[in-house]
Amino acid sequence: MRTLRGAGSSAAAKIGGPTWLLLLVLPLLAQKTHEFCAPCHAEQVADFQTHPHFKKGLSCDACHGPSAKHRASVGAAPPDRVAAPDEIPALCGACHAGEQKDFLESKHGKLVMARSKVKAANCDTCHGVHNLRTTAQTLQQCRKCHAALPAAHPAAAASCMSCHARHTLLAASPR
Repeated sequence: MRTLRGAGSSAAAKIGGPTWLLLLVLPLLAQKTHEFCAPCHAEQVADFQTHPHFKKGLSCDACHGPSAKHRASVGAAPPDRVAAPDEIPALCGACHAGEQKDFLESKHGKLVMARSKVKAANCDTCHGVHNLRTTAQTLQQCRKCHAALPAAHPAAAASCMSCHARHTLLAASPR
């Protein structure tokens, strides 16, 4: 057993046995999940580090769970959670309840939640997964399904959001 003296303290702390092991493990416990993920998922982690969610303290485990088995298996086991399209609104809605409500009332939301064979946008389609999509990237996503626009559609609009409401995607004014 060793006796350690705290800086500026006359009190001695007795440390021995399992306590030394704890002191070695504590720095690992303080490590953020993304630091565990980066060796294999460098691109995704780098992208996520530019995301506002990362800047607010979220890490990979917020969406993927702790995924301890995945990390220990060197990728031979799946992460704890990879959200299916119909699970994404609830995952995002845990923090973005107003946006979730709007989305679930939209045509896209209804198709997603019904697990329709007709592909429909979910939160990730517009916002991206590990990093935010730019306006041009979001427009490109819209055009994957909406390439042919009705003749009366104002194709000159800067973006879909120039006329369509966020999250419901309803036209802002009747046509």
